[in-house]
Amino acid sequence: MIFSVAAALFAANLLLGVLVQFNVVDTKPFRWLHHALFFLVAASAAIAAAWGIWQGEPYGWLLLPVLALYFFLPKIRAGTLGHAALAGFASIFYAAGFALTF
Repeated sequence: MIFSVAAALFAANLLLGVLVQFNVVDTKPFRWLHHALFFLVAASAAIAAAWGIWQGEPYGWLLLPVLALYFFLPKIRAGTLGHAALAGFASIFYAAGFALTF
């Protein structure tokens, strides 16, 4: 359950980032939303990783590299290929977690 919540928050933030990148959504009036959602994404990933490792679930270990990616993601300017690549790599680990869990 916690992994699903973490993955859903990640997907929502990823979708918001893609929509902003392609000028479908303008978040300038509420720029804080993406940052707040990223905080929830990172916190839920950390909780899910800890819970998964404690419970012996394979997704727990798969979220550890995601947490490393989340550490570097704010340091890479939004809208760049590097920012998109880090988010894309994170999505691979979430997909692998789903594949191993369900």
